[in-house]
Amino acid sequence: MIWLVCAVVLLVVTYYFLDFFLRSFKVGHFEEKYVLITGCDSGFGQALAGHLDSLGFHVFAGCLTHVGREYLAKNCSKRLVTVLLDVSKTESVEAALELVKRTLPEDKGLWGLVNNAGILGNPSIIELCSKDDFLKVLGVNLIGMTEMNRCFLPLVRKSRGRVVNTSSIAGRLAAGSMPYTVSKYGVEAYSDLLRRELKNRGVKVAIIEPGTFKTSLADFERIKQTVKTAFDERANDDIKQAYGDILGNGEHHTEFFKPTPIISSNINLVVDAYTHALTSRYPRTRYTVGPDAKFILIPMSYLPTWLTDRILSLQYN
Repeated sequence: MIWLVCAVVLLVVTYYFLDFFLRSFKVGHFEEKYVLITGCDSGFGQALAGHLDSLGFHVFAGCLTHVGREYLAKNCSKRLVTVLLDVSKTESVEAALELVKRTLPEDKGLWGLVNNAGILGNPSIIELCSKDDFLKVLGVNLIGMTEMNRCFLPLVRKSRGRVVNTSSIAGRLAAGSMPYTVSKYGVEAYSDLLRRELKNRGVKVAIIEPGTFKTSLADFERIKQTVKTAFDERANDDIKQAYGDILGNGEHHTEFFKPTPIISSNINLVVDAYTHALTSRYPRTRYTVGPDAKFILIPMSYLPTWLTDRILSLQYN
């Protein structure tokens, strides 16, 4: 019996060693590769754009605002090209495509398309989320991603490159924030289908699943105010009676986003995951990033459903 246990342990250790070893091999010639990133005004996208620029990549940085474009133009090399881009609008995506085509050398395609743009939206209870709340979040987080891929995939196929889609740990475990979580579950399914569709075309598809990081997306005070405003403006007497004690001040329902030691401020963890997905010869299918994601939420997703429900429903008590 002991020898069997030892054999299993040895096999597991060998597997993980080989996995780590093989995935450490990098593609070369970064200076010849072109990457487009969406959502570069702040947070992960902005940090990734700067990092890839420092590695020698030619970066197209999609920004929603002129402020974001100015920051990157000031702090990065002249290789980096900023693109005014709203992924929720097809005309903006198509205009960005034309700019990228004009800028790329004739024999080059895109090595990487990083779909990073995303919004949180209204994280309140379902009865306080309108149809427009869902459409707004889905329009950026999911439909915007599908539009980017639809338009830019021919350029990625030309380079036999990479598509990196940003999901979330919320796409693996539904812990709250209804419109956002629904959009991220959609990203997971869409990315799985896209990966299988492109497998025989030489294009690799990776999914980044960050936990909660201290970025503008997870601004606790802003989220708390959003929940409180939704309650004040939309709650009828029935909802107030049912949920007033937890939503009236916007506090209890947003505990998940409240700053704690388990919520990381080190966004370089996410940047490193993006970078590995773009530079490894053998990128992973999924990159789960962050202490809360790895050590709390992913393990919780394997618990019996009744137990997970019991734990996560505590936020509504």
